[in-house]
Amino acid sequence: MLKNLPKRTDGQSRPKFSTIVDAFKHAVDQRPGAIAIVCDEDNINYLEYGMIANSVADFLLQMNVKKNDRVVICAKLSINVPPIIFGILLVRAQVTLINPRYTSSEIEPLIKITKPSLILCDNSSIAKYENISLLNKKKIIAIETFEDRLPQDGHLSFPSISPKLDDNAIIMFTGGTTGISKGVPHNHRQIMAAMEIIEDRWPTNLGSEVILNIPPIFHITGLYHGCFQPIYGINKLVLVPDFHPKVVLAAIKKYHVTTIMMGVPTAYVALLNYPDFDKINFSEVRYAAGGGAPLSGAVKTEWETRTGVPALEGYGMTEGAPTCNTPFLGNRKNYSAGLPVACTDFRIVDLETGSKELSTGERGEIIVKGPHIANGYINNLKATRDTFRDGWLHTGDIGYIDDDGFVFVVDRLKEMVIVSGFNVFPREIEEVLMSYPQVKETAVIGIADNYRGQALKAFVVFVQGEKATEKELKDYCSHYLVEYKIPSIFKFFKQLPKTPVGKIDKKNLT
Repeated sequence: MLKNLPKRTDGQSRPKFSTIVDAFKHAVDQRPGAIAIVCDEDNINYLEYGMIANSVADFLLQMNVKKNDRVVICAKLSINVPPIIFGILLVRAQVTLINPRYTSSEIEPLIKITKPSLILCDNSSIAKYENISLLNKKKIIAIETFEDRLPQDGHLSFPSISPKLDDNAIIMFTGGTTGISKGVPHNHRQIMAAMEIIEDRWPTNLGSEVILNIPPIFHITGLYHGCFQPIYGINKLVLVPDFHPKVVLAAIKKYHVTTIMMGVPTAYVALLNYPDFDKINFSEVRYAAGGGAPLSGAVKTEWETRTGVPALEGYGMTEGAPTCNTPFLGNRKNYSAGLPVACTDFRIVDLETGSKELSTGERGEIIVKGPHIANGYINNLKATRDTFRDGWLHTGDIGYIDDDGFVFVVDRLKEMVIVSGFNVFPREIEEVLMSYPQVKETAVIGIADNYRGQALKAFVVFVQGEKATEKELKDYCSHYLVEYKIPSIFKFFKQLPKTPVGKIDKKNLT
């Protein structure tokens, strides 16, 4: 247990696990017949969960996957994805999660960064990887392969090897102001610290919780809450492969959901606007939790009034989540991301030097350090030096702390835009638009959007005598970008405002 972490007094404390794999083995041993995962019409119990993971581990060992090798998972969410994650972890390899909706153009730089030993993807994603010239096609394996490899006799014997605290466990992808994604590694020690910290603020009960997870598993929120946290408490996980209000509400009713990992604010909005929303009984739901973008006070109030369920907000990032959360038990404040979590140092510092701690109420950059925070980026020494300084993660977010210690995130130092909870970096979109022959100049910014939190707006200057329609530009972008990265609005200009040194002045674009 982490030092300085308040001891649980509700009778729901967990054993002290060295790694999340130890927690997984414990769950399989303690409740083999209990339903572990429900996804669409499929379900598996904990014994089957362990058998699938073990089968994956055996396959990886046959493929000569070794400690610290990186194994990519790129597949639409299904009941087999969590067991595949644990199968990789069982052999001390590093799970590398890639958005299955990405195009080949978006995937290729992630492959260059991580240099995986193997790529596990579903049939719908194979073609994207086969189009990447730098890949050895023998490294690309369809996860459907595992379906014919599952043991039928119920026998389970995990590999004799077992991950250690400081073994690399996962790689999650974020981005940067250059538009190039960065790989963020977390080891088992950091994952287990995150589990303890999460349970301190957003507690779940042992063996009786039904957790509905909405965020994608390739996102740190979805992975931690939709894969690791249910294992940590030996609870039932309900997965939603494709979000739709009808599906979510039906799952709440059918499976007697007790905790909803909502994710981004758009999920609240979509559910509240669904015609049958008020027909659902939320009396068994203890709380809903999310983050990724601020939840408006109006939406939060409407949700809690109509359901009677607290809407808890959290603030974190791929480099380390959570950083602060509104507590399930205790006071909460509208528009606040909550209180800094246990065992974490949290400061607001000046923007000029990044070292002077500011007083209560003063706005500055948020910096944090803690046992669950990553140590740097893969193969990106410059970004590591810029972001991880003297043991502190410099988040690039601007906020302040009030007199009661609550954190308010008010702006972003970086150009990153959050669209429906996904991090989007304007330069990546700008580079795609600039490759369109008729485009001379372009700039992309984020604008407020009631539904998605933020949306993308593109400003375009055409080559003299040339032109294109908004639809033509959107169609062009769709070949290179996942849909949420495609600008919602285009504005056409003869010229864009410039700074004195000739750079496009985005501050004057609205």
